[in-house]
Amino acid sequence: MSRTLQALRPQAGFTLVEILVVVVIIGIMLSFATLSVSGRAAADKLDTEAQRLEQLFRLAQEEAELKGYEMGFRYTDTLYQFLVVGPEKQWMPVAEGPLRTRPIPPPLELSLRVEDRPVPPAQEATERGGDTPSPLVPQVLILSSGELTAFTLDLAAAGVEAGYRLSGSLMGRIDLERRDPDALR
Repeated sequence: MSRTLQALRPQAGFTLVEILVVVVIIGIMLSFATLSVSGRAAADKLDTEAQRLEQLFRLAQEEAELKGYEMGFRYTDTLYQFLVVGPEKQWMPVAEGPLRTRPIPPPLELSLRVEDRPVPPAQEATERGGDTPSPLVPQVLILSSGELTAFTLDLAAAGVEAGYRLSGSLMGRIDLERRDPDALR
């Protein structure tokens, strides 16, 4: 009698084919999600870094005015930094706080124009060679009077449709605008 009761009871569970179909559907959904997220990663880095640079320039300008000293900005292929005049009257990077040296996150690229002339990235101390490192020189000056060297700093990333242009005027105005990739050249 126990055999007849087992035969009448329906089998519970999924077949192997049903489980495989669900696994394939989940795999397809994950691949679409991964593709959409990775395409936005570079654009998000670009947006974040452009806004950060705008705010850092504004902060550096305020610091220079409030504390009454001159500041500078320089960038290399891998980093950017704000500079102050040190005790020995040489430019030195700000060591800590929001204006500290920051890496340029890949795949971002910066290009600087000062007074409408292209300025190549500065060389890092390890690239310059020699026994004594040459002194740091700012590419943009941020004066205690609130004035700036007129500059445009373009931010772009490979694979991202648009970029940003950060510009500073002689009178101290700092603007950030989103630009087409063709307009940044």
